[in-house]
Amino acid sequence: MRRRYGRMVTAIGALPLLAVTVAGCGGPAPGPTGERTATAGARPAPAGTGASTEPRPLTGAQTARAMLSTIDLPAGWSVAKEDLSPAVEKDDHGIQDVKGDAACNRVVADSFRSVRPSAVVGRTMENPMARRSLMFEVKTFPSVTGARQAVEEARQLRRACATATAGPYPVRYGALEGPRRGDESVGVRMRVGGNRFDEFVIRVGTSITVVTFPGASSDDPGLVESLTAQATEKLRQAAAG
Repeated sequence: MRRRYGRMVTAIGALPLLAVTVAGCGGPAPGPTGERTATAGARPAPAGTGASTEPRPLTGAQTARAMLSTIDLPAGWSVAKEDLSPAVEKDDHGIQDVKGDAACNRVVADSFRSVRPSAVVGRTMENPMARRSLMFEVKTFPSVTGARQAVEEARQLRRACATATAGPYPVRYGALEGPRRGDESVGVRMRVGGNRFDEFVIRVGTSITVVTFPGASSDDPGLVESLTAQATEKLRQAAAG
């Protein structure tokens, strides 16, 4: 079990459906001095053109290296489950199991016509003493188009599927404010019954990294700031290497 897109219903207690909003859309995040940062992994421009070309997609190994690990978290966190094989499974493409009105169903149908990912990895972390968990995913696409579509699907799902069902579960989506990261980023709040999942979807070049905070995990703003920043940086470093 790995994706929020593809594994939503079976993942209610582990990985929620990626959903919503425009918390931090826009261009590349400012660098330390306020300048825009260049996209990691971009191919150099051909001599004399004066224009950069599209960044390279990550390999499977690079995608796995972009995953957050225990060394990136405070003490007390450990790996609960993970799938670091970059092989793309059927459920890694398209929004699975979500149903709503006609507009919502169009968004779901369109998600299966978007660019398929070329590599996907995921990891769930837990802190037994704090009774909290975190979920991370990195997804690479053959081109920037696919990564942009993944972010846009989140925006459209929130707008068109404010209320819907996922299997037997009623789901609600809402806007989530959060830090601006990467080339563009989207904040997600999903409620499934009495359960809350806050999710940040961050694009860097041809890939997205997704950080999900179930329940009270997102009530710590320092943790949200730290982990979204680290997830973005690890994705940039993987693309550069």
